[in-house]
Amino acid sequence: MTMQNSRRFWILGVAALAVAWSSLACVSVTTSSGARPQAEAPTTPTGRAASRASGLGPNAPNIFWTEGGGTAGDVKLSGDTYIHLADQASPAVVSIFTTQEYEARIGDPLGILRVPLDANLEATSLGTGFFISRDGFLLTNAHVVAKADRIHIFMHDRSEAKEVRVVGVDSLTDLALLKVETQEPTPFLSLADSDDVRIGEMVVAIGNPFGLDYSVTTGVISAKNRVLNAGRRRGLYEDFLQTSAQINPGNSGGPLINLRGEVVGVNTAIIAQAQGIGFAVPSNLVKGLLPGLARYGKISRGYSGIGLAELNPAIARRLGVNRSKGAVVVSLDPDGPGARAGVKVGDVITAIDGESIESSIEASRRITVMEPGHHATLSIQRGGGETVTVKYTTSSKTE
Repeated sequence: MTMQNSRRFWILGVAALAVAWSSLACVSVTTSSGARPQAEAPTTPTGRAASRASGLGPNAPNIFWTEGGGTAGDVKLSGDTYIHLADQASPAVVSIFTTQEYEARIGDPLGILRVPLDANLEATSLGTGFFISRDGFLLTNAHVVAKADRIHIFMHDRSEAKEVRVVGVDSLTDLALLKVETQEPTPFLSLADSDDVRIGEMVVAIGNPFGLDYSVTTGVISAKNRVLNAGRRRGLYEDFLQTSAQINPGNSGGPLINLRGEVVGVNTAIIAQAQGIGFAVPSNLVKGLLPGLARYGKISRGYSGIGLAELNPAIARRLGVNRSKGAVVVSLDPDGPGARAGVKVGDVITAIDGESIESSIEASRRITVMEPGHHATLSIQRGGGETVTVKYTTSSKTE
């Protein structure tokens, strides 16, 4: 082989390797239906899009979504029920595609080159979202838009939204609030009262699994108040709805709706290698976070320094209280607001800010949505039937 031919072979080899490695890294395969498959999404919202989540400012409205009315129990199931639900809800659902650019040094797997190559690569991911107001506010999962350099939102008519902004992100609940700027009112879904959801209630999930947009699956609410051990994604909120409606990669951020067409949860997680086990963030939890996401772009959580566990009849007998349900204090930060105000280990919290408490999950949910500086009032029952009221102000210590 001449030197010229050898040089030509080396150049062709470099080009072929660069193309091969670029194809492997971008994961941009297209199926026969034109849909793009799921790529693994980052889980921490530290990218350019998420970092621009600055909220709408202190003048943002407190409520900009629509509350659902009634219960799904008054809906009569027929052969056309799911057809009507899909027709009603699908226009408010969007497909989300994101791209993230990054630099990498690529080695030579064939041993032809003696030095690594610098390459600009692009990772893609996909998910689902849905509008909650006629002026373009939409919900999705934080991990769908995390680290994204570009966010593409495709509407029900397959048109792409021209301007998209990340308004707020909360990684602990895996929620993100986005805003699509549009001249036309957007179709939207109302948010149900998820506390009224019953185990066994029929639900529908609509999403973009594996890029197959507007896929509809059905199931039931399998359980409530589920606690997930999600490793790095484990958050403060352990109050998931469990559903048998099929949820696959790409469904993340999509709506879980009841038979009235109202959102009871935001689909967010599945158990790997399991069929028919999916999880959704309850709509009532979402409603508690939306004002903070809209105003400040993030959730500032007040700190109480109170650790809780579930009260049961056995613990109640040991403590000498006449309740069998509630939240019992099992740990305290001695320098935290709760301890300084007089909360004690063994106290049973029966109400928070005048609202009755029936479980530790409910108590944790109410406490952890309090902003720093919130003046909280706890109704407490102690051994011997003593009932006390403790007031404290949450601090700004971060989670």
